[in-house]
Amino acid sequence: MSGRRSGRHSVAGRVGALIAVAILLVSCGSTSPTARSTPTATGTAAQVNTTSDSLGVFLVDGSGRTLYMFDADPEGTSGCYDACAAAWPPLTTSGDPTAAGDADQKELTTATRTDGTTQVLYAGHALYTYAQDTAPGQTTGQGLTQQGGMWWVLGVDGSPIKTQGAAPSTTGSS
Repeated sequence: MSGRRSGRHSVAGRVGALIAVAILLVSCGSTSPTARSTPTATGTAAQVNTTSDSLGVFLVDGSGRTLYMFDADPEGTSGCYDACAAAWPPLTTSGDPTAAGDADQKELTTATRTDGTTQVLYAGHALYTYAQDTAPGQTTGQGLTQQGGMWWVLGVDGSPIKTQGAAPSTTGSS
């Protein structure tokens, strides 16, 4: 009889644990994992700010990372997914993006990506950071041809800055 009672309690305990897990999953909502790159803003509204260097005044995200536009993107949306988005993570937001510094709030809009995230646009250009920029203000993606198009730092007026910054100094002769 005690063997039966243990079995009954064991089954009841398992059922209870399964119910608890199901309630937890339902109350938290479910998200399915994706192979997409990690967005550059998660859980909060994105901020678009400005900085300046030899390129002039240009857009950066709330962490000071340079924002780029992709000249192969269709107007008002993104064409950068999968390997492209891994190299050029889109600036996404979970609320209305905000402008700071010299950025113009009227130029900020959003578009829904095919993966369901919301990407920030400035003057109709989808915004991205560059994975190879390892510190705020770096512009190593400026003027690169990758993923079938050119990548440009975006000026405050919403136009791509198509000049090169100061070249890093090198030693030795070529």
